[in-house]
Amino acid sequence: MKIGAGNFLIQEVGYNPDLIDWAGIEEEVVGRIAEELVEFHRLFGDCFRRKEQRLLGQSYLGGLLSDVPRKNVEAIALAFLGPRAVRCQQNFLSRYLWDEERMLERHQGLLAEAVGEEDGMHTVDSTEIPKKGKESVGVARQYCGNLGKRENCQSGVFVGYTSRKGYGLVDRRLYVPKIWFEEQYAERRRKCGIPSELQFQTKIEIALELLEKQMQRGLLAGRWIGSDSFFGSDAAFRDTIARWGKLYLAEIRSNIQVWPLAGEQQGSGEEALAVSEIARSEWTAWQQVVLAEGSKGPLVAEVSIQRVRESREGQPGQELWLIIRRLEGGKLKYYLSNAPQDMEAEELKRALLMRWPIEQCFEDGKKYLGMDHYENRSWNGWHRHMLYVFLAMLFLLRLRLKFKKKLQL
Repeated sequence: MKIGAGNFLIQEVGYNPDLIDWAGIEEEVVGRIAEELVEFHRLFGDCFRRKEQRLLGQSYLGGLLSDVPRKNVEAIALAFLGPRAVRCQQNFLSRYLWDEERMLERHQGLLAEAVGEEDGMHTVDSTEIPKKGKESVGVARQYCGNLGKRENCQSGVFVGYTSRKGYGLVDRRLYVPKIWFEEQYAERRRKCGIPSELQFQTKIEIALELLEKQMQRGLLAGRWIGSDSFFGSDAAFRDTIARWGKLYLAEIRSNIQVWPLAGEQQGSGEEALAVSEIARSEWTAWQQVVLAEGSKGPLVAEVSIQRVRESREGQPGQELWLIIRRLEGGKLKYYLSNAPQDMEAEELKRALLMRWPIEQCFEDGKKYLGMDHYENRSWNGWHRHMLYVFLAMLFLLRLRLKFKKKLQL
């Protein structure tokens, strides 16, 4: 079937009103969104081999931003291009040849233009999407953060970027469990289009490879790398970041052990303490600080910042910053940082704020942009779908920056 490249009227389907409110765009601007979307997608025009592919890509991007309730391939194709285009839209994600690596690099360059800063932060985290059945690429019974238990799901490792100006997602890789590389899965790997050269990698190995790719590409400047406790509790992961000459703010588990370098325990020679014990100790000082001014008022938190020496298999390691943050309800978060000893506390507090936006990306992506709505089972389909979610987030970011600036003049 050949798809005609006629007028693309996204407003015929309509935008999710919650999405518009979330984007912070004034009501009078909404009528210009279709035109803005077309111009935005044209920035990636040279990634496609044919004009039909450009139209399919544009429809998919529009579908993710639309008020279509279930943003899967079939629903998007039916809403924007009609029943005869469903198969083409499916093939666009899974089979058609177009340059997704060029699109990803272009996306990263545009994100850098919008929010890049020398002291920005790359962040790494994973997110899971529950899936029924056994045929979707990489699906297995594994820990699912969304559900807080082991469940049948897919898991992806993502890299994000944060600065004072904004944030977005910049790269992704599907985690393929070890069992998928056994002989019994050979036919499933073939059906899902998993590259024949792909070998098993842990999530930490995937994260480091994606981060190193960012360092080598150099499009998004930044001196910081942030991570959640799954990655940050791994000492080898932190060591690698330090060898790159980057500062890390690594969330850690509560049982990670360190030696305090101040207060009653200084130079005591006793065994290292779990960071949770330090949080409960009498000598740990807490400050109530304003981390940022939000739309609903100041973001206030209780924070303790102190120097410690990490424990490596019971032996003293290097000096680091231990940062403990007490959330509402009393829940505690723990972080280690290799920032220099003379770093201002305000910079460490800013680093705390730059860690969380990747989680906001996951929340917004699933709530508004169909990040977890896909039904394509293939390796290509998963990665291309996530790439278009990235583009949808970038489109909204550029829209906010463009029209908010104009409205302030």
